[in-house]
Amino acid sequence: MITGYGHFVQLAETLQWDETDIDYSADREAWPQLTDAENGKVLGLIAGFVIAETSVSGQLGAYQAAASRDDAMQATFVAQARDEARHARFFDLVSAEVAGVPGANPAARRDALRAHVSTELVDLFEERLPATAQRLAEDHEGLTAAVGLYHMVIEGVVLLAGQNAMLDALEGLSVGLPGVRKGMELVLRDERWHIGFGSRIVQSAAIGRDEAHALLEQGETAAKVWGDLITTDAIETAVRQHRRRLKATGIKFW
Repeated sequence: MITGYGHFVQLAETLQWDETDIDYSADREAWPQLTDAENGKVLGLIAGFVIAETSVSGQLGAYQAAASRDDAMQATFVAQARDEARHARFFDLVSAEVAGVPGANPAARRDALRAHVSTELVDLFEERLPATAQRLAEDHEGLTAAVGLYHMVIEGVVLLAGQNAMLDALEGLSVGLPGVRKGMELVLRDERWHIGFGSRIVQSAAIGRDEAHALLEQGETAAKVWGDLITTDAIETAVRQHRRRLKATGIKFW
């Protein structure tokens, strides 16, 4: 079996950052100057991240419990959970202090943002992922499949596609949002090691052909939950990367 999960814990320690250390003053001044189209695009992506990161940060407890027989793997899930909680705080902070989303607390702001994303995205993060985590809590033997959904599909396809779309959108704005850009780059840096960690778990397991095809199909479907917020080209790129990532783990599709 391939080992070495402790490397990810060490890496996570070197990549820590604090969302409150970022200067958002220029972003607050620039936000009202966005065009309607720019506002709709960026706010829609922020809404998706608020919903997604809140959900993923709350589901890793089941993964930690399922990894109890491997101390290094379990410690890596703990380190990832710390990252995900920070991501959720970052996007909520941006929604409240930059975009001015109404709501007295994160839950209220999250409720206000649901109208800006597809029902498919909400269902993926608030129904399907929690259901997978619940099954994992009841049957620890399902860890590989749960990692396949969380790390390979949700992080490797859905969130990565959205993060790249956000960076592209920020690049093309009529005004700059430097604080949001800085935070997005740091989130993306975290997500890269998360995906690498998940890939290592999948690589260490015996994935059958049916499971491999299921992971591929899940990725192809999940990439579309952003709707019009990301381009067709971005979706196709995310799916190609997903296929390459799965192949790199040694999975055989044919």
